[in-house]
Amino acid sequence: MDDEPVLTAEGRKALEEKLQYLETTRRREVSLQMKNAIDHGDISENAEYDEARTAYLQLEKQINEVAGLIARARVVEDSDIDTNTVGIGSLVEIEDVGDGGKKQTLRLVGPTETNPDEGKISHLCPIGMSLMHAELGDVVAVKTPGGVKNYKVISIAK
Repeated sequence: MDDEPVLTAEGRKALEEKLQYLETTRRREVSLQMKNAIDHGDISENAEYDEARTAYLQLEKQINEVAGLIARARVVEDSDIDTNTVGIGSLVEIEDVGDGGKKQTLRLVGPTETNPDEGKISHLCPIGMSLMHAELGDVVAVKTPGGVKNYKVISIAK
């Protein structure tokens, strides 16, 4: 299934923790906000109530989205990660062939887990797609807005 969401085991755990927070702590906060707004009287002309109701509806939508994502996602376990070929979950060290050998380490993850600041890139972004199925020593070409860049796969780890 091409539109099947993909998560690493770490990503699934983070989503489960987020869902737990939303269903407990955040839901209590929004419920208290609604109770306080209702206590102020007539809800038909109560801006606080309208705001609290909107927050409640947004929270329930977010809970449903996160729960649905967890339920539908294919999870790539650590034991599924191959260190011979780059795939989702792989920790890959690459070297920019044309930029003085600048090295960087990236982890390929599903689109919902991307965080460039932590070196987590989607397997569906240009560099992620180019690295998928690459092997140690392979040079991959990545189309960027500034032109084609070539990267050599230096290491592949879990």
